[in-house]
Amino acid sequence: MACKKTSFLIKIVYMNTNQMQKDLAFLKVFPRDANGMYIIYELFSFDNLFRLLLKNGFDNEEALYFILRGCSLSALVFQERIHNKRYKRLSGKDALPPDLAANKARLIYDLFTIR
Repeated sequence: MACKKTSFLIKIVYMNTNQMQKDLAFLKVFPRDANGMYIIYELFSFDNLFRLLLKNGFDNEEALYFILRGCSLSALVFQERIHNKRYKRLSGKDALPPDLAANKARLIYDLFTIR
């Protein structure tokens, strides 16, 4: 019986992982650093990414963990949104369309890196 429950749970996790990959496909356009972490150096990109995660079924805590695990953050973003807990005020209903948010994050990053 335990084997059936385990295989059932594995199928559910696999289905959720596949759906999550489809829902988070916009992340392919977000800029990444040399370590493969998403670059979130300014508040606009943080807010958009956090809102998109909320819109795709994450709760506040899960979205925060995703960002802490997979993103390279500036001190400003960390202090203003995470340390001060302002991320809790963000809502998924205010999210930009995923492609637009990803392209804006890429544009902002490119503007920062112009020499």
